[in-house]
Amino acid sequence: MATLPDKKQDFQWGVWVWIKWKPGAPEGAWNHWKSLSEVKQAWSTSGQWDCALWVDVQDPEAVEQFVWKEIRSNSWVEKTDTNWAKKWW
Repeated sequence: MATLPDKKQDFQWGVWVWIKWKPGAPEGAWNHWKSLSEVKQAWSTSGQWDCALWVDVQDPEAVEQFVWKEIRSNSWVEKTDTNWAKKWW
């Protein structure tokens, strides 16, 4: 009989970072993020935000550090909105 994993050991964080570009941002403004292991997927979006990144980090503190260090440091980023979720099972 299979056993369920210990929920405390199985936690994972799912993070979406929504990005609005400054006017005139070049097409390749987000190429730097391709090389970052934390960025699992990048999406071009319609509506209020220009793109979204799915980011894999350990906890909310790591999210904040990553967003400020790696995303908001991009000179073409006007603003961001970050949403995270914690997987329980």
